[in-house]
Amino acid sequence: MESDNTDETPPYLDLSYPIKHKRKVPFNPVLRLDLRYRKLWQHIQELDRELGSFVLAGKDLIRLVEDAFASNIHSSVSLEGNPLTVVEVRRISTAFFHDHLSQDDVSGPQQEIINHLYSHFLERQFSLPWGIDSIRAAHGFLMDGTVDSVPVGTFRDDLSCIRGEDGFQYFHTCPPEHIEEEMKSLLEWLNNSPYDGLLTATLFLHELESIHPFDDGNGRLGRSLFHVLLQEFGLRNSRLCKIDSSILRDSETYYGLLGYVDKTGDYAPLILHMAECVCTAYEEAVSSFREKDLLREMDENDRALVRKARATGWFSLSEATSWLPGISDNIVRNRLNALNELGVLLKKGQTRATRYRFHDPLKMTEERVEGIRSLDEYIW
Repeated sequence: MESDNTDETPPYLDLSYPIKHKRKVPFNPVLRLDLRYRKLWQHIQELDRELGSFVLAGKDLIRLVEDAFASNIHSSVSLEGNPLTVVEVRRISTAFFHDHLSQDDVSGPQQEIINHLYSHFLERQFSLPWGIDSIRAAHGFLMDGTVDSVPVGTFRDDLSCIRGEDGFQYFHTCPPEHIEEEMKSLLEWLNNSPYDGLLTATLFLHELESIHPFDDGNGRLGRSLFHVLLQEFGLRNSRLCKIDSSILRDSETYYGLLGYVDKTGDYAPLILHMAECVCTAYEEAVSSFREKDLLREMDENDRALVRKARATGWFSLSEATSWLPGISDNIVRNRLNALNELGVLLKKGQTRATRYRFHDPLKMTEERVEGIRSLDEYIW
């Protein structure tokens, strides 16, 4: 009789160490996937569209946005030794979104959180294709001001071994003389990837971790670029999900799967695990947003105003009235002001100069921080 002992160690965690990085030039992965992945990917895309359809009161929306950013950033940086608590990271995130950040007495751990917050708004500067300079610049951006002894944006020039606290050797990374060649090979594949966004982002994350091009910050860089790639490949609302928290909830499995791929060349368990984690994060976000959704309680006219406002910048009363034929200016004004009181719309100006705008804290933050920090500062 076959044993159904669920306590058996999964094969991807039953590894012999140390594991050695395998050279992949050219990088041309062959994948073995089952139907579960396809269904998960389709479901994630559906959840992304649903997440983007909700309309929340301003106070509820900004709270959920701040919570997602703080959770993801804390999960990623605490894994690598950042001592700040999730409450402290949330405080910095709140100040960032409300434009109340102060640069006074900012320490390395605090600067790291600020860098990560800014990195989520680099999409316009960091669209594909990527090259070696792109990766150097991203590392410099993320790690600048965090650890004085680590040169940012510079590939390491010595052998590197990932060790446990007791000195046990877990992984031998790419030899320094091969780093640039392997990174170029990986980036050439990335810029021409035939796979969907989640597959592409997962493979890129693994290979960056395996090559380990920098002395420090490789994991944080890989997870940040994972988010950038999800955005790049069309998951527009992924920033609203606690994806890092979901992936790193079981760090033993996460690291075990990274090692398993290096040991066997089989990406399938890692890809399926990442898809399940991303799907879980989306389901949790959709549940939280649905609970606060106002759109289902609105009448057809308010829904029409919100839909149009969402696709527009600042707009006037006369423009809004043109969206609702047969409705008087006075009624439209009252509806706009009611939506403003809910925090669904922003309002500025008085009387005829009054303008309204859909309240989107992510878009507004992106506009505000654009030009404050640039990847160009870290390209040489």
